[in-house]
Amino acid sequence: MKIRNSIVLTVIVFLIAITGSVFAINNDCNIKTTINNYQTFKYKNVVPEAAFKQAITNLKAYCCTKVDPGACTPEEKKSIPENYPKSAFFFDQLLDVTMRRLDGVKSLAYNLEPDQAGKERRDYITQVANDPNPVQASTIESKYNEYRTWHQKNTKNIDKVIELFSWGNLPATFSLRDRYNTVCMIMRKVYESIQSSGAVTSLWWEYEIGSFFKQCKNLITERINRETEYVKLLMIKKSTQTLDESTKAYTQKYFVEEKLMALRNLVSKVKDMFQTVVQQAAASKSCSK
Repeated sequence: MKIRNSIVLTVIVFLIAITGSVFAINNDCNIKTTINNYQTFKYKNVVPEAAFKQAITNLKAYCCTKVDPGACTPEEKKSIPENYPKSAFFFDQLLDVTMRRLDGVKSLAYNLEPDQAGKERRDYITQVANDPNPVQASTIESKYNEYRTWHQKNTKNIDKVIELFSWGNLPATFSLRDRYNTVCMIMRKVYESIQSSGAVTSLWWEYEIGSFFKQCKNLITERINRETEYVKLLMIKKSTQTLDESTKAYTQKYFVEEKLMALRNLVSKVKDMFQTVVQQAAASKSCSK
């Protein structure tokens, strides 16, 4: 499953490279991200408290080491994590944490609890990939379509989408792809909700090619396309495995079992012939007396 593990990491790296180059003159190192009552935070279904705090930790880690050493207290400097996105923008950090949780692997998501739908999808595709037994390609495709169907009508209302995030996995009405396709807008809303505390506001040139939001949407599309390619490869692999197993079974039946059956029948005939000869010889000897 190394292919799948690399998908989300590639997306994150690309995103950080874009924000670092386009908005190099600004940063969120002085952003105030304290939420007094997280239980009333509108976006807690999408960004749980632990994930929000991890994004803050990662932002401070980068700012302290690369931008402004004074952005962190001496105590915070002692607990700087080894791995964190190289970005001075809180939007980047929020998206990084959320994408890692959606990918469904706890160890890749700073040991945060992964998104339920993302984990279920990851567990299924891992099980199929590692299963030594063949799996019908149509079964993989059917399951893929279940998780990757885009319910456009159900995702137009972002407030409703935020609510659906808390309902666990509902592929019939709110798929994993729906989560991916709305994550940029939700991260934008989370980011904008704290703008009054000093967040950079110049990032939201929504309709320009180089905008933060536009690049995020492009990266989400690339993320989905890469997994689609992976699933196609997996379907080909499993189809080949099924063909191999069928060929072996056919060979076993018609080139081994049938040959053995024919040999057994031949032996049986020879035995019968031998018994007949013996009986005839005995009868002939008796008559000669």
